[in-house]
Amino acid sequence: MTGYRLGRRGFLTGMLGVSSLPVLGSLPARAQDKKLRVFGWGDGAGFKGLFDAFEKVSGVKVSYEGVPFADLQNTIVQRFRIGNSGIDVLLVDPTYIPTFSTLGILADLTSAFGEKSKGILFPSDVQGATYNGKMLTMPMQESTQLLFFNKGLLANAAVDAPGVSPDARLTWDKVIELAKKVQAAGAETGFGFEQVDRYYQLQVLPESLGGGPGVKGDDLLTVDVANDAWLQAGKWYGSIFADGVAARGPSGYQEMIDLFTAGRIAFLVGGPWLIAEFDKVDGLDYAAAPHPYFAGGKAVTPSESFHLGVAADTTNGDQALEFLNYVGLDKAGSVIAARGSNIPANIEAAAEVLSHIPLQNPNLKGVDTLIRYELANTAIRRPRTLGYLQLEELVTRAWSDIRNGSDAAQTFPQLQRELERSFKRIER
Repeated sequence: MTGYRLGRRGFLTGMLGVSSLPVLGSLPARAQDKKLRVFGWGDGAGFKGLFDAFEKVSGVKVSYEGVPFADLQNTIVQRFRIGNSGIDVLLVDPTYIPTFSTLGILADLTSAFGEKSKGILFPSDVQGATYNGKMLTMPMQESTQLLFFNKGLLANAAVDAPGVSPDARLTWDKVIELAKKVQAAGAETGFGFEQVDRYYQLQVLPESLGGGPGVKGDDLLTVDVANDAWLQAGKWYGSIFADGVAARGPSGYQEMIDLFTAGRIAFLVGGPWLIAEFDKVDGLDYAAAPHPYFAGGKAVTPSESFHLGVAADTTNGDQALEFLNYVGLDKAGSVIAARGSNIPANIEAAAEVLSHIPLQNPNLKGVDTLIRYELANTAIRRPRTLGYLQLEELVTRAWSDIRNGSDAAQTFPQLQRELERSFKRIER
């Protein structure tokens, strides 16, 4: 998952506790123009194949409206705040389901898909779509993270390529040691994260050390970002930029991808969605290994990805249900929605997509097995807290400060105090 620039302006806390969720079956279905309005981020070009395929099987045309990625969550909240959102189906980061549920943004899908999805979707994804006993979204994709590496750069530095088996998983310190050797042999940059500073990608650092996701308690509204594990993880993160093995300059995920495809970075932690993009680059000799962990800690990996939700005020309820069914529960639709190497939340579709990875690139033999292992054994999810908007924004900012030279020992205690003040404004 990629991250967002999120505002903490007071409109959220003022709206918490608003309306209850409508049951989708009670929504009007007046779609005389047979056009379904989907809202997300970007220009929607990546979904064109899906929309075209859905129109062929249903006769329903899809129109897409997008905003810059960083503005997605705030825009959704604002659109529903003013009423008449003009949205039928929306892309939903599942971590925001509690907030969207409380604000009355999402229709209740339980009667439509609660039983029907069993055995078709990964149980963990259905669990992620469920809040207060109601299924509120249709899981579309899953995710994990891999350690990509440039085989040519490693060979030039006489560094052995890491293995793909989970048993060959490297520690973070070992990865940085190897990255420094490759850099000394001429690589421009030794190591990098695809999603620089973002909560989704960096949550695993303190989690690997036993520090938790930053919140705790039954309601996940007790802040805990200044424990020893968070401080240790922050110190390590700051050190890789202070040492120069990771570059402070690139701050966007596309910049990191471009560095790797240009052969300018030795190791890159990123998602399997990058495989389809990497495979298009002529001459890029790369492979992948398991996501690293801290010595003495446990192996943990990020997981989950976008879901689809039905807008509570939609006037196209029947068409919205049909679209969600096609994307989530129909194998063919789920494969198309994967758009290459994304992992579908549909079990059979995921098996098909993963099986094609080593067929497309022999360097990736075993990566499909590795991904299945990570999803079953090391995957962790972001906390389902009503404070996630604030948590993501402020934690991401803190990681950025540390990347740019701030001391973790000062940054995280300050973050603790700021989050505590922010969480006090949330109605529990």
